[in-house]
Amino acid sequence: MNNLDGGDGSMKRSSIVAAALVALAGAAVGWYAGESETFTGAAAASGTNKRPQLLVDGKRYELKASDKADASVAEMLARFSKGDTGTYVVKGTRGTVNGVDGIIVDSITPAAVSPAAAQTTPTVTSSAVTVSNRKYTVYDYADPATKEFRVVIPEDLKTVRGLLVECNYAGGDSRKDWTFCTYYREFMHLHDFALVASAGDIPHVKAFQAFRNCLQKVSVDSKHPELVNAPYAAVGFSAGGGFASTLMTKDPDRTIAAGIIEARYNFTALLPPNPPPSTAVLDAVLAIPSVVISGGKHNPPDAQTGVFKMVDDVFAPFRPKGAEYAWMVLPGYGHEYAENRQDLLIMPLMDLAVRTRYPKDGDVTKGPIKLLSIDPASGWVADNTTWKSGLTKIVPAKQFKGDLGHSSWLQNEDIAFIYRAYATHDNPLTITSPGPCGPGTPAVDPGSNVPIAVDASKFPKWKKLEFYDGAKKLGTITAAPAQFTATKLTPGYHVFSVLGSDAEGTVRTSDPVMVIVRKPAATSQP
Repeated sequence: MNNLDGGDGSMKRSSIVAAALVALAGAAVGWYAGESETFTGAAAASGTNKRPQLLVDGKRYELKASDKADASVAEMLARFSKGDTGTYVVKGTRGTVNGVDGIIVDSITPAAVSPAAAQTTPTVTSSAVTVSNRKYTVYDYADPATKEFRVVIPEDLKTVRGLLVECNYAGGDSRKDWTFCTYYREFMHLHDFALVASAGDIPHVKAFQAFRNCLQKVSVDSKHPELVNAPYAAVGFSAGGGFASTLMTKDPDRTIAAGIIEARYNFTALLPPNPPPSTAVLDAVLAIPSVVISGGKHNPPDAQTGVFKMVDDVFAPFRPKGAEYAWMVLPGYGHEYAENRQDLLIMPLMDLAVRTRYPKDGDVTKGPIKLLSIDPASGWVADNTTWKSGLTKIVPAKQFKGDLGHSSWLQNEDIAFIYRAYATHDNPLTITSPGPCGPGTPAVDPGSNVPIAVDASKFPKWKKLEFYDGAKKLGTITAAPAQFTATKLTPGYHVFSVLGSDAEGTVRTSDPVMVIVRKPAATSQP
């Protein structure tokens, strides 16, 4: 965390004053007010006008020859505009070129590459893949020194607005998951996102840098320069969940939301004895809607204290500060995917976060976008101490009176209803149709009707069954058969649950089930 930039309000004000002074100085003395610097990066060209650029650590600089540059600089910049992607050393001064950050270039030389380095140069290959009548271009990035990544871009997607990141667990390979995982694939089409998956096991900090290097390289090869600016929605199992957590702390300004399965919020860098992060960085990290889903067999509480230390270390200090985090435990599972997959909570959570946090005027072709924040008081809160009570307690955030350090923040009532059904232990009602939504469960067409059938044998004295899609009540029955039909479903993630009531007023819930409704291919890109 200590390598992240940020500041409090006074620092921002100081920066504004400093920027104003620099601007005045620049106006007085011209382009060359700054000191000459050396930049090493990959040659590139802008998307529309093919202006020469240099990619340096994921940032693009527009290039312009200085008045004192010789003719070879202009000739080299012309090669950049025509598709040169080599690595170069550029000497010059920072300035504004074509209205954006740029370098006023004095000289350009090819970067020296040692024979050893040449043997480990990352490569990118591409292929066309068709899945379920949809076409994709797949870019495989291989770096012998770090990891392998796959970037999947739907065909005809003119602008990649963001990235669904699903990195691998230890010893695993997530690069093919999107081909059979309907809800990951549909996420791309719902939001005009690409997908990034991976193979290879290295520390998360190094994996993050390899991830950024991959985006830089693929942005050139794919002719999608906006990839380096695209924000992330991240999901993963075990080490893959750890990488999702790493994105939260290493790149919080680009992380829209995260779903972490069988891992933890890896916030060691934010906690003592490390120095506290700046106010700006902490605000960005806490504003990321996210959830950790643990298996009860793999993550039992401490035998002496009853505390889940790996969760309390994060929730106790940060939830009272407005952290938009949630946690729940599936008691019958260990370190594994559940039959009723954890994604049934994660995918609606990330879907809603993208719709809410992505600014309507956000344009990644112009640079990184500023994600919108969500007022914690506008959400809902679940009491983490009530999972075993028969019905997990959820209330609007402003009404919560319990211990925030042992609570979960949920963005709206829909997510709260899904969470309540999934987090409550020992549910007596079972939705038998549709069945648990595994990754291979097909999506249905828009406008479909889906029958919902319930086994209420463990709640035999029920007097009323209420059927829900998120928090939207679909209907109520007061007599058998225990079934209802959801009609005219719209594109997206629909998560059904049932609340049953008996004559004494006892209310119990079913486990939730998810149905994915595809977005028509013809409208996948505005």
